Parts: sequence; C-alpha cells; structure tokens
Amino acid sequence: MIISLSMGVISPLVCWYLVPEFNPTTKPLSYFGIAESTAWYWNLSVIIIAFAIYLNAKRSLPYYFNKKIHLRVLHILLFISFISLCLTGIVAMDVLLFHRISACVFFLTYILFIFSFGFFRSQKYVRKGMFSMIIALSMLLSSLLLLPFPSYGVFEITYFAFLLYWNGKVFYKRIQAENRSVDKKLTQEKTTQSVIS
Repeated sequence: MIISLSMGVISPLVCWYLVPEFNPTTKPLSYFGIAESTAWYWNLSVIIIAFAIYLNAKRSLPYYFNKKIHLRVLHILLFISFISLCLTGIVAMDVLLFHRISACVFFLTYILFIFSFGFFRSQKYVRKGMFSMIIALSMLLSSLLLLPFPSYGVFEITYFAFLLYWNGKVFYKRIQAENRSVDKKLTQEKTTQSVIS
C-alpha cells in the first residue's frame, strides 16, 4: 500500500525525466499517457494509484464510522471516483471528451468524498473532521490555478499533493488503530491465560 501510494509522487518524476520537454504550465499530466516513452508506464501507474487510494480509504472507513448511512454514502462516492480514475488511466488523452469527463467526475467525486468524510467525522470529533473538510476545500480551490495557466498540469500536481497527503494521514491513523487493536487482543489473551493458570 505504501509503495502504491508513493507511486503518486514517483511516477510523475520518472515520466518527467523520460520526457524532459514536458512543462506542467502548458501540458497536463495526461500528456505522459500519450508520449511514446511513458504511455504504458503512466497509464499503468494511474490504475495502480486508483486501486491504492480506493483500498486505503475502503479499509479505513470501518475505523471511523459506524452509521450505515454514512458508510453507504462514502462507499458510493469512493467507488464512483475509483472507476472514474481507472477510466482516466485506460482512456488516453487522444479521446478528449471521454477522457475529460472521466477526469472531471473523479476530481469532483473525490473532493466530495473527502468533504463528506470530514463532515460525518465532525459530528463526533469537530477538529478531526475539520481536517478532511479543509483538505477537500483546498483541493477545490486548487482549480483556481486553471486561470493563470493554459494547461491543467499545475492544478493536477497541486490536487494530487493534497490527495496523497490526506491518504497518507488516513493510512497512518489506520495502522495505528490496527496496532492498538492487536496489542489489546494480545493483552486480553495474556490476562486470560494468567487467570486460567
């Protein structure tokens, strides 16, 4: 999971090295998906990253939420964003309309997913919920970078920086919760064995 999420940082850097003429102010990251030297690597990376952020969030949801309605809404938004990102990786930028639609659906639904995650969380823990809501709003506001630049590149880099930071935070918290659960179970087993003996 860590390797898959880290590909969100490594893959663009590798592709940029292989295509040194790439300029994010004039070309979107999707350009790597049609460049001859990076097409297969970029598109495969996007699909792997899609699976990583989907599984990371899906496995984390039970640790944060108990209400079925909250889980249902979050699962639906997460699944739509996952399918959309996979389609963005599968459908090259050459198929302009379909590529843009799938990319826009991903960008919007994932923002809504993180905002909803924070909103539902804030009903019990205000400060912790606000973190996700602020990240979601920052991702939305990053779209303003489309105004000064003629391409999506800078916006996409900023958007995915927020996305990876949020996923890294959620992943770290989930691992902590899993470790505490394991430690608690081991302590209970030791206590039970001591009582029996």
